[in-house]
Amino acid sequence: MMEYRFFEDKKIIDSKKIPDYVIEKLVSVGGLDVVNQGRKIAFCGVIISEGCTYCFAPAGSDPKKIESIGSLIKVIHAYKNSIDSSLLAFDEDEQGKVIEEISLTDIFEIMDLYFSVGILRSKTHTYSEKGRTNWSKTVNREFPVFTSDNVPIYFDLHKYPVSIYQDDLISSIHCEIILDILQKFHWLDERFNFVSKDQLGEKKLFNELDVNQKISLLSQRLHSTFVSLEIRTLQLLIRYLERVHESGSKNIVIGIRKFHYVWEFLLRNIFHDVDLKINSLLPIPQYMFTDRSKPTQHSSQKGMRLDVFIKSKNSCWVIDSKYYTATGAHDAPGWSDLVKQFFYVKAVKLIYPELESIKNIFIFPGVKNSLSNIEMVYREESKDGTKLAKLAEDFIPIECLYLDPNDVMESYLKSKKIHITDYI
Repeated sequence: MMEYRFFEDKKIIDSKKIPDYVIEKLVSVGGLDVVNQGRKIAFCGVIISEGCTYCFAPAGSDPKKIESIGSLIKVIHAYKNSIDSSLLAFDEDEQGKVIEEISLTDIFEIMDLYFSVGILRSKTHTYSEKGRTNWSKTVNREFPVFTSDNVPIYFDLHKYPVSIYQDDLISSIHCEIILDILQKFHWLDERFNFVSKDQLGEKKLFNELDVNQKISLLSQRLHSTFVSLEIRTLQLLIRYLERVHESGSKNIVIGIRKFHYVWEFLLRNIFHDVDLKINSLLPIPQYMFTDRSKPTQHSSQKGMRLDVFIKSKNSCWVIDSKYYTATGAHDAPGWSDLVKQFFYVKAVKLIYPELESIKNIFIFPGVKNSLSNIEMVYREESKDGTKLAKLAEDFIPIECLYLDPNDVMESYLKSKKIHITDYI
């Protein structure tokens, strides 16, 4: 039975609760940050070892559910596919790059093929007494005995081959791989709840073959078959064995160092009335040279870019996804984040002067609402209401919304859209 241990991103790691080899693996993928209090987790995903899966849940979530691991890995994979398809560049230190020591695309396809066509089997052609007579072959190859009426009688009849399916080494290797995937990744597919481990286990090999021998057998079969589904299955099984062998089955890593990128991706996809064209309308900086003969330069990359903009009728919500724990001033967004948000609102007001209501919002991961809003005040406490009202008008207070990452992931995976007005 696989054991599960749960941890939370951005928390200090307790070296007593996690083996050295897992800590080493986290260090090797850049999944730990050194801070004053010790080493802090900077990773969301799983490290799967023999007998234990170490789960690193998003900050602010309740991480102790096995089903939530499947949701986390599926949304990380969906984020990876969106990045791959849009050809967007990662950040410079590649902290937003998804780590997949075993390809999830391959695993999903191996599972789908297994559930649709079953285990690979060897088809052997044998001549059986029950087969139909192949008269053409019999007449061409055998000499008949003629009766007095000149009726030919054939004693050796050739039969059409009867296909007999037999379990062989290939089906045993396939069963072994499905069992391995079931043990390590059963939370990726609910259909595994209906699979019999005992039935698959019965077909496993008695004589243990090493990985190279298994790959060699699968490759031989691959070169002797013309069935497209069989070819695809064999290619995937070979690749799976190669990847497990490469990464070492002791600790396979699947996840991401900066979940902020996934958090932003999820929030952009779960709300109703998201306006996608806003970023093409926001202003960008223009650089002019002292030498007037040189043409001015524009930089779209250095321009404003909103995470989520929701527009409905005469109202809008200017939203920035913030992957902060945000329990107080010490771990909440600082001035650089705040000033950007204030200026986003100023830009939106210029683009849509007709809007009657503009809400300024940060969305944090969390099950508890710690902060209600962030507003600018003067250093010396002022009781001048007019001054404070003017300040709030120029720097529209930022409302703080906390959403449980598990709920957000579930909404995304079920393609369920939510209304911002249900929360703000």
